[in-house]
Amino acid sequence: MLDVLYKNKSPMSMTEISQELNFYPSTIHRILDTLKYGGYVEQDPITQKYQLGLRLLELGMEKLNQIDLVKEAKPYLKELAKKCNETVHLAILEDTNVLYLAKEESTQTIRMISYVGKRAPLHCTALGKILLAFLPIDKRERILAKIDLFQLTENTITDKDKLREELNRIEVEGFALDKEENEKDVRCIAAPIRNYKRRVIAAVSISGPSYRINKDNQNHLKEELITACQKISARLRFH
Repeated sequence: MLDVLYKNKSPMSMTEISQELNFYPSTIHRILDTLKYGGYVEQDPITQKYQLGLRLLELGMEKLNQIDLVKEAKPYLKELAKKCNETVHLAILEDTNVLYLAKEESTQTIRMISYVGKRAPLHCTALGKILLAFLPIDKRERILAKIDLFQLTENTITDKDKLREELNRIEVEGFALDKEENEKDVRCIAAPIRNYKRRVIAAVSISGPSYRINKDNQNHLKEELITACQKISARLRFH
């Protein structure tokens, strides 16, 4: 239906859309009501005809931002993976999950099992905790109300008050740790990426086995990670 409205270039009546798609008018009416409620289509109050809504423009701009983000981040992700020789991920917040947008592998024999497009929990991943920590408090609380803090390892935080304490610490310190909370024997460090509006729009993490990401090299990895994130943020016009 959206394709039909897009290709027609001018507002269409419900009857015209119905004829174009060969659907019953009652079906078209129900779908249009849903799209209208979400802002995906608009209805002229005088002609009663429908056209594409501004919500589609917002979605399109968000998609462009994601494409730009991956394009701008890629060289720095490669550089970071090469320097640290550990798996590097770029991710964003998608509803109540982390969504991996990019991944750079290490040359190590033992690596992280993950892939672009994979979703991961928010409460037990370093990436997820970063993305939660830098949200406005009201939005953070809405998400916390929706997610279940299910236990994946003995280190997973399953108490929301303890998670809030952790998120407040992360907001102050500027980085997050996953201390075998999502997967046993795997540790991660994550830091935020900001755009020109100073808003945290993504996060980058370094992941690897616990015996390679430990207290001895954690500070060095953290510094390399934060430097990479600052470079990516600068490319996105953050000052």
